[in-house]
Amino acid sequence: MIILKNSKEHAGIFLLLLLGIAFRFIPLGQYQFSHDELSALSRTVYGNFSDEITYGVQLGDTHPALVQLFLFYWVRLFGYSEIAIKLPFLLCGIAAIWLIYRFGRRFFSYKTGLTAAAIVSMSFIFLLYSSYARMYITGVLFCLLLLHAAYSLIFGAEARPKHYVLFVLACTLAAYNHHMSCLFAASVALLGLCYLPGERRRHYLLACIAALLLYLPHLPVTLYQFSIGGIGASSGGWLTPPRNTELWYFVKALFGCGLSGKLIPAALLVLLLVSVFRLLPISRKQVFLFWIFLGNYLVIHLYSVFRNPILQYSVLLFCGLCLILLLCSFTEFLKPRQLYGLTAGIVLLLGFQSVYQKQIFSRVHVQEFESQVQTTLDFQKRYGRAQVSSVFKTEDFFVYLYEKKYHTRLDYLSLKDSVLLRPHLFREHLKHLRASYIVLSGVGAEDIALVKEYFPYLVFHREDYFRNILVFSKQDARYADASLVREFPLMNSDLDIFINSHKELRFKNDSAGFDIRPDDDEFPFNLSLPLQKGHFRLGDFVLAEIAYTATGAAAIENERLCMAVSEKGKDAVFFKTTDYREYYDSSKAIQTNYLEYFSGVDNRVWEQKAMDLNTFVWKAKESAYTIRQAKLKHYRYNPTKWLLWD
Repeated sequence: MIILKNSKEHAGIFLLLLLGIAFRFIPLGQYQFSHDELSALSRTVYGNFSDEITYGVQLGDTHPALVQLFLFYWVRLFGYSEIAIKLPFLLCGIAAIWLIYRFGRRFFSYKTGLTAAAIVSMSFIFLLYSSYARMYITGVLFCLLLLHAAYSLIFGAEARPKHYVLFVLACTLAAYNHHMSCLFAASVALLGLCYLPGERRRHYLLACIAALLLYLPHLPVTLYQFSIGGIGASSGGWLTPPRNTELWYFVKALFGCGLSGKLIPAALLVLLLVSVFRLLPISRKQVFLFWIFLGNYLVIHLYSVFRNPILQYSVLLFCGLCLILLLCSFTEFLKPRQLYGLTAGIVLLLGFQSVYQKQIFSRVHVQEFESQVQTTLDFQKRYGRAQVSSVFKTEDFFVYLYEKKYHTRLDYLSLKDSVLLRPHLFREHLKHLRASYIVLSGVGAEDIALVKEYFPYLVFHREDYFRNILVFSKQDARYADASLVREFPLMNSDLDIFINSHKELRFKNDSAGFDIRPDDDEFPFNLSLPLQKGHFRLGDFVLAEIAYTATGAAAIENERLCMAVSEKGKDAVFFKTTDYREYYDSSKAIQTNYLEYFSGVDNRVWEQKAMDLNTFVWKAKESAYTIRQAKLKHYRYNPTKWLLWD
C-alpha cells in the first residue's frame, strides 16, 4: 500500500484518524436514539421487502430507500441495540476522514488532504451526524467516492474502466441515499460534461445513462414523496423558510460552530487572499468545487424559499465537502511547519468547541425518549410503580422499544391516544389519575398549564440539546422549584401591552376581567403585545390564559380564543385559534382556556417589522359569560435546544 511507503508523511493522517476514532467511540455507551432514528426503526417491522418499500419508504418516509432498507435487514441480524445499529454509521464517519484526505492529496496536495481531514475528523457537525443511523454520514461517504471517480475521469491523466464503474456506483448510491445527495450526484455529472476532455465524453455519457437506468426503479417512489408536501410549516410541518444569512450560519456550523466556526474559515480565506496576492493561479479543479457547492446551495435555498422548506445543515453536508476542499486547497504555498501549525490549530479549536463548549461526551448524545423512560423508572423505584405516570408525545413503538430494553411496563399516554390530542379529555385524564407523579418530555406551554392544574409542583427538571424532562407532583412540594419553568407574567410588565376594548375592565395583579354580553361586537377584547419589546428567544412560549364563568356549555357555544401576528392595518401572517369547548369541564364553576404562541425563527423577522402579537376573543352572536382573568405568561422553555449550532 502507498501508505506504507512514506509513513512519516502519513503520520498526520494517522493521528487525525486516531482522534476521529476516539471522539466517535469514547461516548459509545452513551449513545441514544434520536426521533428520526426511532421513526426509521419503527418502519422496520414489515414482513417483506415489498411492504417495506410501500409502507416503510414510499408512504412512511420522505427519503430514498437505501438506508431504510439497510436498517430493515440489519435489525434482523443484530436487533435494536444502539451500538449495533450505530456502528456502521460511525465507521462511515471514520472512512470519510480517510477518503477526503486521499482525495485532497491526489488531486491537490498533501496539504489540502491533511487540513480537510482535520475538519472532517473533529468538526462538531461531522461528529454529531456520524453517530446518527441516518443517511447523512453515508451521503458524505458516497459523495466523496463520487468526487474521486469524477475527478479521475475529468482531470486524471488516464480514465480507466474502474473509474467509470466507481462513477456509476457512487452516483447510484448517492441517489438512493438522500434526495440532496442525489442532487449532488446530478450536479457533478452535468458539470462534468462541461469540463470533460472530448475523447472521454462518449464513455462518460454511457456511464451517466447507466447510473440513470439504475435509479429508474426508485423514480415512482421519489415522485410520490415530492407530491405529498414536506416538512415546511405551510404543509403542516415544522421547518420554516431559510433566512437570507443562512449560508453564513451554515459555514460557521460546518467549521465547528462558535469561535472555531469563525476563526477557521477566516484563516482559510486569508490563505485564499494571499494566494491571489502572490498571483498563484486558480485551477479548474478548484473552480469545479466552487460551482458544485454554489449550485447545490442555491437550488436548496431557493427551493426552500419558493416551494417548500428543506434547508437544514444536515442536507448541506454533501455540498459542504466541496467548500471544505476548496478553502483547504489554498494551503499550497505553506511550508511544512506552517502547515502543521495550521492543522494543529484547527484540531485544537475544533476539539475545544466539541468537548468544552458543546460537551459532546456528556450532553450531545442523550435523547429525550430514553431519558424519559430512565426518569420514569427512577421515580418508580423511589415511590412505587403505581405512583408514576408518563406522557410521551411520540409513537407507541418508541416506548415499546425501551420497555423491551429495560424489561418493564409503563403507565403512559402516547400520540395514539386521543386523550392526549384533545384538551378536555387530557384534563379529564389528569383529574382521575391516581399516580402522584407525572413525567413529561417535549411538551408545550399548554400541556404544562393543564398538568399544573392537578400536579402543581415541579420536582425534577433536566435539560440538554435534545431533551427536556420535567416531573410534576400532586403534593410533594419539598423539592419543588417553580423557577425551573421560567414563567413570567406579562400583563403588569413594562412591555406596553395595549388593551383594545370598549368594555369596563377590572384589573387584579397580572390579569384583566370583564363581561361578555350578547350585544357586544364580534371582537370585544384584544391584548396587543409588541414583539419588538418582548425580545422573546428562540423556543420561548407566550401562553394566553382565559378564566371565565358561564351558565353552561350553550352560553359559550362557538366562542373562540385566538392569537395572531400582524402589522398594524395589515393581514395576519400568523393565526391560531381554539374552541372554548375544547377546554370545557362541566364539573368546574370556573373554566380555563389556554392558547400558546411559539417563538420560532419567524419571530425575529416579525420583531424587526415591529409586528404585534394579538390575543383576542372571537365572540359568537348570542354568547354571554364573565371573564374573571385574562392573562399572558412568558415561558422560557428549553433554551439550550436552540443553541446547538451557535
